[in-house]
Amino acid sequence: MAQDLLPCHCAGAGPFARPGLSRRRFIAGSTAVLGLNAIVQRPPPALAQAKPHRIDVHHHVSPTPWLDAVKKAKLDNPPIVNWSVQKSLDDMDQAGIATAVVSPTTPQVNFLQGDPQAAARIARESNEWVKQMMGDHPGRFGMFAMLPLPHIEESLKEIAYVFDTLKADGIGTMTNYGDKWLGYADFAPVWEELNRRKATVYTHPTTANCCRNLVQGIQESSIEWATDTTRAIANLLLSGTSQRYKDIN
Repeated sequence: MAQDLLPCHCAGAGPFARPGLSRRRFIAGSTAVLGLNAIVQRPPPALAQAKPHRIDVHHHVSPTPWLDAVKKAKLDNPPIVNWSVQKSLDDMDQAGIATAVVSPTTPQVNFLQGDPQAAARIARESNEWVKQMMGDHPGRFGMFAMLPLPHIEESLKEIAYVFDTLKADGIGTMTNYGDKWLGYADFAPVWEELNRRKATVYTHPTTANCCRNLVQGIQESSIEWATDTTRAIANLLLSGTSQRYKDIN
């Protein structure tokens, strides 16, 4: 499957693109990213020498506005804090990655469920930050934009902005938002709009309220994130959400 380029012990997917296949066409046609387990490894030397031609869709960045908020909430960790644009570019070059479609990792703005204004502001500033990074390195980065979920009205406004103004490649969501999973009726307005736009949606696992610190000495990313990916998939299927919104990739 995919090779995660950052030291992120999490689930995702990054299928390899064929040479000559454009980023947008590849993402629109083949991204079905609902938390498949990534293999964290470095490429062999021969691979590192190949001309970059792959597209990585599980690639995390730390936009400054988001990182500042995460630090303030004391939710930061070394991979998030130590990320840099240059480190991403170095990893991409070593692995033969032409373009990385990026998104902030968990918890995105999940920790701001009680402050929709702050969540909307951080999502907007972070998406604009990524857009600037894309402009600074043409062709090297794409964007799975962050939404201020679970806040619905704020998320609808951000969907319009990231697609109409920033020209994002898709949306990056979490598998859950505290005690709500993606197939819950609460999120129907968001799916309706993304379905209307025939959008691509990337989904990354995170820890639900129910399931923190379940097993002593085992990180939640080791077991719980894969389990929550299963919950999200089952909820999308059994709620009928995936059937209702067939135009979402």
